[in-house]
Amino acid sequence: MKKMLVALCALFVSVSLSAGNPLKVTNAKTGLKEFFKKDAKAYLALDWSKTQYDNKKTALEEFGATDYDFIKKDCAEKFIEGFNDKSKGMKLSDKKDGANYKFLIKVTNLDSFTNVMGWGARTEAKMWGTLTIVDAASGDTVAEINIDEAEDGTDYVRREAFGKTFLLLGERVAKMK
Repeated sequence: MKKMLVALCALFVSVSLSAGNPLKVTNAKTGLKEFFKKDAKAYLALDWSKTQYDNKKTALEEFGATDYDFIKKDCAEKFIEGFNDKSKGMKLSDKKDGANYKFLIKVTNLDSFTNVMGWGARTEAKMWGTLTIVDAASGDTVAEINIDEAEDGTDYVRREAFGKTFLLLGERVAKMK
C-alpha cells in the first residue's frame, strides 16, 4: 500500500512538472517583472483577422457570426480581468485614452476539445498567437511574447471556455518575469 501511494505521488509530481508555460519571450527591451510593476496604464487590442480553428478553417466558419462575436468580446474582457487581478502596478483596459502602452494580441489559432473527466463533460479551449507590447507615445516595441497553446480554460458552454482561457492567460502575463 505504501509503495502504491509513493508511486501515485511520483506520478502526480511528474505530470505537474511536465505542464509547460505557454508564454515565451522572444524579444524584450526591459525586464518584464519590473515593467509590469510600473504605475502605468495600457490598453488591449486583439487582432482576430487571421484566426483559424484547428488550423483548418476560419474561426468565423467554425462558430458562426453570433458566437464568434461573443467569443471575441468575452476574451478581451476576461484577459483584462485576469491581468488586472494579478498585476501589481500596470492596469489594462480597452480604452486608448491616457494609455502609456498598447498590448496587441494576434490570435492565430483556436481549438477545443471535450473533457469528460470530472463532474460532467466540459469544453477545454486552447489558443495560439503573439503578444506585442508597444510604447504608445513612441511606437517602440517593448516586448514580444509568443503564445504556444495556452489552455486550461474550461466551461460547460463551449463559447465561454475561450474566455476562461484568456482569463488564465492574462493572469500568467501579469506574473511574467
